[in-house]
Amino acid sequence: MSTQTWALLSCPDDRDGASSLLVGVFNGAIALGALAGGLAADGFGTTAALWLGGGLAIAALLTAAFGSAPASAR
Repeated sequence: MSTQTWALLSCPDDRDGASSLLVGVFNGAIALGALAGGLAADGFGTTAALWLGGGLAIAALLTAAFGSAPASAR
């Protein structure tokens, strides 16, 4: 929910476009995550896929903690 709010606040004049872009990015991220996890599991074993997922989760946490949100339109 907060990601959707952030996307809509970043483009107040074209909310439909921002929402569509958000859905496309989520779908692409799911596909790339499945591909990366599958390649890691095939190439290095299932433990490598778990380490890759953990590393990406830490990167997402750092991005959320230190990233900046768009200025409010209020």
